[in-house]
Amino acid sequence: MEHNESDYLFNNSIPIEESTSAETEVVDLAGYQVTKAELFAHTREPSITIWETRMKFNMACLRRFPGVQYIQILIHPEQRRIIIRPSEADAPDSLRWANGGGEKELKNRDLLCKIFAAKIYDLMQWNKEYRYKILGRPVICDGEILFLFRLTDFELFATGAKRHSYLPSDWRDYFGIPVEKHEDAYKVDLADGYITPDKV
Repeated sequence: MEHNESDYLFNNSIPIEESTSAETEVVDLAGYQVTKAELFAHTREPSITIWETRMKFNMACLRRFPGVQYIQILIHPEQRRIIIRPSEADAPDSLRWANGGGEKELKNRDLLCKIFAAKIYDLMQWNKEYRYKILGRPVICDGEILFLFRLTDFELFATGAKRHSYLPSDWRDYFGIPVEKHEDAYKVDLADGYITPDKV
């Protein structure tokens, strides 16, 4: 009878003696950083990609808002954040972010936005030779689920280049946001300076 390596290790292992102490070690999280998701593969995570003249939400975003064809985009220029929220087709400043609907499955689409994209590139001082991908995080505001995109947390790609990405150079010195600041980094108050793109 053949045994694979894991069977051998399991059958020949020596059990660790149970601790005689009922106490669990108490750990202080000061100094720990919550590792940025951008440092890992994230092709199935909700994201937005912004080019010099257009932007596109990936299918993972659309799947988080099933059946939603229209959204509103809110931007906080000082905090460098974008929020998207579901919207009705006839609501002021609503944008169609998906093709399909009804009986057809929703598909993502390019949103042509030359002026908006130019304003984002200018605000962020981005290089027009690159496209920028930003991961989204669900947030709740007044009981409504929204998606938050921190424009400062991006991955950039050379235009036309095959899947070769670059991360901001200042990320070299750390893994992420300190634990004590992490939760606050994703808190949202829509009354705190968010505006729709037509007001940018």
